[in-house]
Amino acid sequence: MNPKIFVGVAIVAIAVGIILVMTGGPIPPDDASRSGTMPTISPVDVNVDSITTLNIDDESALLDISITLTNPNPNSVILSLVKYQIFADDSRVAVGQIGSRPGGMVDASNYYTILSGGSVTLTDTIRLDNMGGAPRFWAALESDTVLWTITGEAVFNLSSMTSGQENIVEFSQTI
Repeated sequence: MNPKIFVGVAIVAIAVGIILVMTGGPIPPDDASRSGTMPTISPVDVNVDSITTLNIDDESALLDISITLTNPNPNSVILSLVKYQIFADDSRVAVGQIGSRPGGMVDASNYYTILSGGSVTLTDTIRLDNMGGAPRFWAALESDTVLWTITGEAVFNLSSMTSGQENIVEFSQTI
């Protein structure tokens, strides 16, 4: 046989493969394909489990915050970021975040996949420095009688970082 035929068949096969990859997209969930629209995404449930004092002395304190996020959606979600602010008696004492938003085409991040009906518990350690300006707060911290209020937002997407839009759920909780 003529080798030009084999080369032509290979070129056609590669072209067909490229066309299939270029025109193929994510497969919509069953309910989306029936209605022609993307499904409604329920916000993830955010619960601040605890703020625990790990270590305290006259100069600083180490706190541990534990946050549980639960996915009520029928599909998995990818959590990219949880930002939070910690208040004690209406005074902001700390700001933090777990994860990060992608900042460019080549950016590494900590993504957390939460399966349908599943949950993930994230923790973060916060260092507070005693500057001497809040003796009542520091005394309450030492006696473990601080009333904490945590506000923030969780950023997630449905099933992949490229499908759907970015979803943000705000939360506020007093513990």
